[in-house]
Amino acid sequence: MSKLLWVKGPHTTDPERAVQIQWSMGNTCNYSCDYCPPILHNGTKPWMSTEQYINVVDKISEHYKAAGRFMHWELLGGEVTTIPNFEDIIKRIAYHGSSVTIYTNGSRTIRWWEEAKTYLSGVVITYHPLTMDEQHLYDVVATLKDALVMDINIAGIGGQVEQLSTVADNLRNMFTDGVRQSVYDVNITIKTMYNKYLGADANHNQQTTYYDYTPDEIKIMQRPGVLPNPNHTPSGDPDDSQDHPKFWSTEFMYDDAPAKYVQSHQIINEGLNKFKGMKCELGFDSLNIDMNGEVISSWCGAKNFGNITQLDNWEIPKEETRCPYEFCNNLNDISITKTN
Repeated sequence: MSKLLWVKGPHTTDPERAVQIQWSMGNTCNYSCDYCPPILHNGTKPWMSTEQYINVVDKISEHYKAAGRFMHWELLGGEVTTIPNFEDIIKRIAYHGSSVTIYTNGSRTIRWWEEAKTYLSGVVITYHPLTMDEQHLYDVVATLKDALVMDINIAGIGGQVEQLSTVADNLRNMFTDGVRQSVYDVNITIKTMYNKYLGADANHNQQTTYYDYTPDEIKIMQRPGVLPNPNHTPSGDPDDSQDHPKFWSTEFMYDDAPAKYVQSHQIINEGLNKFKGMKCELGFDSLNIDMNGEVISSWCGAKNFGNITQLDNWEIPKEETRCPYEFCNNLNDISITKTN
């Protein structure tokens, strides 16, 4: 039986080894989708004040900058673009020389996106077909696609997956003449919708799907989010994503086979998210802040550094953590470097 030697996510190819800081800033949302866990939109974890958010950005930035580490922030909610004065928060992150990606439903006005894109390096948009106007999605993508890196998720509504594959094709066509991303390196995925809990159940078991998808719908959703370029000629450039799939995939290295590169949404679908007993570089590669303000090494909560109100005395971990769980069901956690 093959032995898994290591797992390395896309960001670990960065020579600066950017620390991925994923911050769940609250759970107020202007949508209330049935398939979305209530904890992501019911408003029970209200936004903090602008001053409090900026104070956290300053403290964490000073900590990692002193250690010579570059930071990439990922901000999610709720719908973070509805935070009052949200622009001031992303401006502060940019002030520290860090990059920032936001997770959003894309519902803000085009005027808002025109201003915000100046301070963003990436946007992950999830299109909710039952709530959002399709044309507005296309307008937002047209506004952002040449200014920053985009990932686009489409909520896989049961019974509509075939129609949604047309939306995915329309979006890809918008990147035919892309400046930042081409049609062959933008990630556009129809997401499987799961039952109303996050990542896994209390025992870290696998999820069940929210919709009873047909076999044909499952095949559509399992298509690669990033399409291979049939006309690509290998250049030998190590930064060329078509030559080196690790640029946009997670690397799985086994003891008896070549490295396997898997796009993020396929890892769970293929059952590759089993790392129990492996050494995980929690806190080296990633840091997470949950909705309660707890600063944790990863979304599995294997290490807790305290609350964002008490950040003065914490330190970057000095050793890896052995994974205690049967499954890893958060894509950000999956991409953390792990070794056997």
